[in-house]
Amino acid sequence: MRALFLGNVAADTANGIRAELPPELEMEIVADPKELTPKAAAATDILVTNIWRTDYPPALRIALVQSVATGIEWIEQAALPRGIPICNAYGHETAIAEYVLMVMLAWSHRFREIESDFRLRSSWAPSWVNSGAPHGEIRGSTLGIVGLGRVGREVARRAAAFGCHILAANRSPRETGDGVERIYPLATLDEMLPLCDTVAICTAFGPETERLFDARRLARMKPTAFLVNIARGAIIDEDALYATLRDGTIGGAAIDVWWQYPDPAEPDRRGSRHPFHELPNIIMTPHCSGWTAGMVRRRWDEIAENLRHFVKGEPLINVVTTT
Repeated sequence: MRALFLGNVAADTANGIRAELPPELEMEIVADPKELTPKAAAATDILVTNIWRTDYPPALRIALVQSVATGIEWIEQAALPRGIPICNAYGHETAIAEYVLMVMLAWSHRFREIESDFRLRSSWAPSWVNSGAPHGEIRGSTLGIVGLGRVGREVARRAAAFGCHILAANRSPRETGDGVERIYPLATLDEMLPLCDTVAICTAFGPETERLFDARRLARMKPTAFLVNIARGAIIDEDALYATLRDGTIGGAAIDVWWQYPDPAEPDRRGSRHPFHELPNIIMTPHCSGWTAGMVRRRWDEIAENLRHFVKGEPLINVVTTT
């Protein structure tokens, strides 16, 4: 049996889990998809990757696709044999939840502004020493979580420990708990948004959530609200968010996921065609909220476990869909 690890993330995964895999499983690592040969594709039983395209060589023997990420939107299922399972991987919940709380705290405490002004200009203006205006705190604030899955639940648990009031909106019914006081159907998201000081987008990307936050919905938020997106860029209308932040329609945002990503032609490509980097009311990170050493190890172990299950004929974990 042969496993093909395709792409740079898959290559790192292969090197990280090599010792955990059954000895009878042969491995081929192709870090650059452009170097994928017809021979390698044709000999593949297990595909480990986060990308597969219709213009790749045929791989008719594939019996399992194991994503090295949670999302599978870059895997073009039409290019795969019919009836095979596609599994994803997690392990990122803790890291992303910590990121959400981190940016909430940094924003409410005006941490970046105060630290920078003190470092560069020795400004004591925000301090009690000069009777400065006090900054905020997240205790007692209302956090709205859009998408109460694995990540959303972890965010709720941590926010509850900080004394936040927590609301959530979800596509399917969920039980309250973990500090969540009320859960709205996603169809009634408009009712929840005006109540929230912070809105964290943690939902999966799909037809129901594409451009879920358009200009009209962004206008439903408080003028002081803080928006955090750690899910997928396309859940927010790109043009609408830029205009909203530029015009001060909401207080600010922290964005970790984008509408454009680097490629070989543009390795330093910005995440948007709009100059978000010129706005003072946004925290910007390059899709790294979940990329911690702990997450990488957890995800590698999860992928290795699923490959062992497949080789032994045992039930798979994290099956997302079947082609």
